[in-house]
Amino acid sequence: MTAPAFRRLYLLVVLLHLVGDVALSPFYPQLFERLFGVTDPAATGTYIWVCRVAALAAMPLWGLAARRASLRSLVVGSLAVAAVLELVLAAAPSYLAFLVLSAASVVVTMAFTLAYPAFVGTGRDRVRDVTLFAYVVNGGVVVATVLGAAIMALPEPRYGIAACSLLYVALAVLCHRRLPRSADGPALTPGGTDPDGSEPPNAGPAPRRGRTALVALAAVCTAVLAAETARLVVRPFFTLYAEDGGAGTTAAALLFLLPQVTVLAVLPLAHRAHALLGRSLLPVSCAVAALGLLAQFLTPDPALLALGRVVFGAGLGLGHVALDLRVFEVTGARGPAFSVVATVRVGATLVSPVLATALAGAGLGLPLAAGAALFGVLALVLALPPGRTPPAAPAPPTTTAHRTEDTQHA
Repeated sequence: MTAPAFRRLYLLVVLLHLVGDVALSPFYPQLFERLFGVTDPAATGTYIWVCRVAALAAMPLWGLAARRASLRSLVVGSLAVAAVLELVLAAAPSYLAFLVLSAASVVVTMAFTLAYPAFVGTGRDRVRDVTLFAYVVNGGVVVATVLGAAIMALPEPRYGIAACSLLYVALAVLCHRRLPRSADGPALTPGGTDPDGSEPPNAGPAPRRGRTALVALAAVCTAVLAAETARLVVRPFFTLYAEDGGAGTTAAALLFLLPQVTVLAVLPLAHRAHALLGRSLLPVSCAVAALGLLAQFLTPDPALLALGRVVFGAGLGLGHVALDLRVFEVTGARGPAFSVVATVRVGATLVSPVLATALAGAGLGLPLAAGAALFGVLALVLALPPGRTPPAAPAPPTTTAHRTEDTQHA
């Protein structure tokens, strides 16, 4: 099987994980009421928290497992188990059983996140690969939401949940047949080299060892935690803030989605922006995101709010690419170091709702101010001269080769 075919398979695994994780998330209250007669809003909050804690606990374990087993065996096995869990989940007799089974499913499917570094490891243009993944993530949210709405539109949502197991089975069969048995395919080693030891274009240096490597990993984890928290803290109460400023319910929903649309619009510029700015792309993107959030905080007027949302989305889109490039510079494309960063990302989903709730209690606009402050501080720290920041690997040189994209982001 050719390397491009391997890469498409990795993206399918990532996309399936995203769809399974996001599809029903906007509809949990309605789902619990229809299936179990549970109307307490606390049931939704408890469900989300338990699943996030399960993800947080599972991610480092899968990182360790990746050192002892091939990606093929981990992915195929997880897909098979996930298919069974999806069927059992559809037949769950109570809310408690659904909660426990969902947590187990989250633990199993977190193995799919390993496909992202494997995808990057099989490429020759890291900027292009990270940008393509950003397309998959953002476009996949739209696909997942449509699928979730279709499931909820069925007379019996259980049938839709059970049918999702077919997706896991189909992909498990495809991975079993197509991924090599003895290895993960033409992937790169942690240092970004081919199995024969040669360095491909755009490969970063081998991950550093000892104390320097730990400092670099801690620095990139701190940046990820700050950026993810800043991005997520503004979400829970934004529509209420927009409505208080005079926007109707529909307009508030459209304003909420505007940054996501902007992300998709600016991603085609990521390669050119990285070529022009290099490592400065990340602090510049954080500064743009901070400016967009600050504008939203200063005025809830719908027209100016829309402008701030667009600026915020532009910073998010380019920042997504720039931050992931930093992550792979430090962690390489394999090994437990990437799992540490992924665990930190999950941790941000636990921190941000608590912070948002506390801030919104004092003022609905304060989460926007907090997000702007986090992005602003991160931009300043990242813009410091190299000698005043934790050691970090030099940015991989951009390749001049441009390939035709044959797949879309999720």
